[in-house]
Amino acid sequence: MKKTLILIITLCAVLGGCAHSHHDHDHEHEHEHEHEEGHAHDGGIVLSPERQEALGIRTGVVSAGEFHEVIRTGGQIVSSAGDETTVVAKSDGIIALSGLSEGSAVGKGARIATVSSREIGTGDRLAKARIAYETAKKEYERDLLLSEDNIVSETHLDQSRLAYEYARAEYEALSAGATAAGGIAVTSPLAGFIKALNVKNGDYVTAGAPVATVSQNRRLRLRADLSEKYFGQLGQIRDANFKTSYSDRVFRLKDLGGRLASYGRASDGDFFIPVTFEFDNKGELVPGSYVDVFLITSAAESAISVPVGAVVEDQGVHYVFVRDDDGDFRKREVVLGGSDGERVRVRKGLSEGEVIVTEGAVHVKLAGVTAVPAGHTHNH
Repeated sequence: MKKTLILIITLCAVLGGCAHSHHDHDHEHEHEHEHEEGHAHDGGIVLSPERQEALGIRTGVVSAGEFHEVIRTGGQIVSSAGDETTVVAKSDGIIALSGLSEGSAVGKGARIATVSSREIGTGDRLAKARIAYETAKKEYERDLLLSEDNIVSETHLDQSRLAYEYARAEYEALSAGATAAGGIAVTSPLAGFIKALNVKNGDYVTAGAPVATVSQNRRLRLRADLSEKYFGQLGQIRDANFKTSYSDRVFRLKDLGGRLASYGRASDGDFFIPVTFEFDNKGELVPGSYVDVFLITSAAESAISVPVGAVVEDQGVHYVFVRDDDGDFRKREVVLGGSDGERVRVRKGLSEGEVIVTEGAVHVKLAGVTAVPAGHTHNH
């Protein structure tokens, strides 16, 4: 009996020890979750320095600085006057393009197309021009000899000379662009690129018809359409940033050698005032593109601003991620002001000296969404 009692007590001690050990395991497992990578506890999001580096998350200290008033509007990139020209056909005929397309680079004198009139009803214009030139030349030379003996009048000689000079000018103009196949070449008068092609292979054109537009693309213009309600601020506009629909990059005119060229008046029936800037094209911009424009005025004041990428929106509410003393990231709602495309003014919600996420805020947001709730344990 005594041995049996001892055995029962021993078994209970063993079992009790096992239960206690299992409880400690759950507690330790729960404690580990509190520090799990990307885990949110007490409203904070934990990301190790290594994880932040891998995700491209950067932080910065909030500080106040000069921030200019910005007017946001729409606009368009257009070619500067004098930087492009329209190339026309020199004769009637059928077009044969030289393998170029819109956007192709061309050198000065490069052939864009050939116009041939051999197979159309009017016949070969170059051949006709040569015959007319040779005939006019012989008649003028004959009249010149006859005039020495006063057989032809001075008036008749002048008419003969004019006919000869006209025929010569036309023939030389056509022959200058003549090809080995007998067509008339359409060449570019400047180096640049094909901005637009107005014809297709096989089209019939008449002399003077536009064939292509060639642009040098050295200087471009930014035309912003300013609403009439900002008329009072027109004289304060000094600079501009803009963003295209095909790139996330914000272009700053001051980095492109830009300057304010002019601003006009709203025309009849139009409620927008054109504001025009000129700038150097670095090869990344397509003339004709529509852009978002941030007009920067001379009016400025000290204000807190953050990079545009630091702000995340959720159901119409804007917020940033602030790093607390423990190194965790906490979501903070902010009230925004104007933006110049690169930075946005924060009117409420941040104080100088605080540390926020300036790059990769969306990754912090996703880490918070996918985090395991605090105190979570697995059932075994």
